[in-house]
Amino acid sequence: MKYAIYVSKNNEVIGPFTKKELREAVHSGTVSYDDWSWHKDLSEWKPVHAVIPIIHASRFGKEIAEFDDERDILNGLRDGTLLMNDYYWCEGMSEWKQLSTLEISTGALATTAQKDALRAAGLPFDELTTKAQVSALFSTRSDAPASAKQLALLRYLGVPFTEPLAMQAASELIDAATDDPRYQERLSHSNTEKLALYPDLYASEVASAKASRWSELYYWATDQTAFDFLNRITQEEARQVVAHLDSNFPGWDRDPVERFYDYFVPALQRLYPKRVKRGYSFDFPGAKPAAERVAKPTTKPRATGCLSMVLLGILSIVTVYHFLHQ
Repeated sequence: MKYAIYVSKNNEVIGPFTKKELREAVHSGTVSYDDWSWHKDLSEWKPVHAVIPIIHASRFGKEIAEFDDERDILNGLRDGTLLMNDYYWCEGMSEWKQLSTLEISTGALATTAQKDALRAAGLPFDELTTKAQVSALFSTRSDAPASAKQLALLRYLGVPFTEPLAMQAASELIDAATDDPRYQERLSHSNTEKLALYPDLYASEVASAKASRWSELYYWATDQTAFDFLNRITQEEARQVVAHLDSNFPGWDRDPVERFYDYFVPALQRLYPKRVKRGYSFDFPGAKPAAERVAKPTTKPRATGCLSMVLLGILSIVTVYHFLHQ
């Protein structure tokens, strides 16, 4: 028994109780919140209300409910009667805190799929949006016309539909497409390709993606597998290389692998020659092949220790051998 709680009542010790059993005893009148209780984690006897405290919930400074079990709070978050930014307090706490800080509240948060549906519909949400709020957002706008983002996604996937299309109907088509094998390949590329196809519609996402490029490329450049041909670079150098590419090579960043080997590394060598180790030379696409090139992987590099260094060394030797015997 995780909590063997004993209660002193009328000069008699009764129990042990679990927390659930003690709450039931309080509700039935067998035990009072003012009776004294103890369990092995307590250094002294305390009132029952301190061991199984009543949880008070408030909104905008006004108390709206009382609970004696956190699971009731989860139920309230799930049915929409409580919000993540409501506050709670119980005995022993020095201040009121938001319900979102309760570990149990995570069970009411919107799923990734629900957030994707909201994003596709152009509906507002944040990290504290609950499942109940998702349902409310869609139900209140079910008769509204489909959003521009919904229509763009349906067109990109190639899902047939007839206009005018309602928001709810568009949402159902998108949900069905996510489970349809015919659209899986397109869906796997949608997050990057939609930014290039609809830059104005996804302006905020485009801005966010552009802002994060230097950090991703910096990760690639400082990964252990890149140490065979690159010396350590700084974050500021990564930013400057990205700025140089934006100014001189429009569209250079569309492919996540090519943008590192075909653009970032050649630009790094041009701006900061000492960052590329001797014996290696990189050129931009269309340039005359260099004396020694590193073959491009199809995925992001991973830090795999000595094995990756040996494999890259063998690959470099084979490349030179083929070049010398052409």
